[in-house]
Amino acid sequence: MVLLKRLFLATFLFFSTFFSGFAQISTVAPVATNAAVTFTLRPIDARFTTLEGMTYVMNGENLQTYDDFHEVIDPLKDYEAKRLLDRSQAADDLAKIFKIIGFAAVAGGVAGILTTSKSSDQTNFLLAAVGGELTFDVGLLFGAESQTTKFNAVQRYNRFAYGREQILPQAPMDEKSLLPGSSPVVTPVPTITVIPTTGSK
Repeated sequence: MVLLKRLFLATFLFFSTFFSGFAQISTVAPVATNAAVTFTLRPIDARFTTLEGMTYVMNGENLQTYDDFHEVIDPLKDYEAKRLLDRSQAADDLAKIFKIIGFAAVAGGVAGILTTSKSSDQTNFLLAAVGGELTFDVGLLFGAESQTTKFNAVQRYNRFAYGREQILPQAPMDEKSLLPGSSPVVTPVPTITVIPTTGSK
């Protein structure tokens, strides 16, 4: 029951972040405040190895958990980078759930085949094992989607870190500001200090 709840929640988060990218942006021109936030961006170095797969390094330290990525990317307040990272995390949750369910079904099916002598029961256990294998494969697909989207989020962040993109004013914080006669107030636009790093591409 807990796995079903987590599966439903992860599925909802995944598709909500997926379709939110197609949402229309309000045509009302936001008005930025005079305050500014200054922070330093350092590029994230993406490395691929045969044993570890894709790894991400910043300042000599590996970014391993999604909390690490959120700590780096969220202060940028870029909608697309955050959307990609949230979508990657939701896909990763789905991948784990499908893999657990699939592995349990395969293990149970194989164990049932080896411990029963009735052909009808063996057929049922065989179907359970095949279904578990397919479920596990679905988990692998979500895992691949998670890794690809995470890489795209990092690439998006690096465009700001290398000075190829500029942060745009944020969307209005209050829906009431969209009413006629109101000027939407947005969060301060951060001022980025780009620090070039040697050896990063």
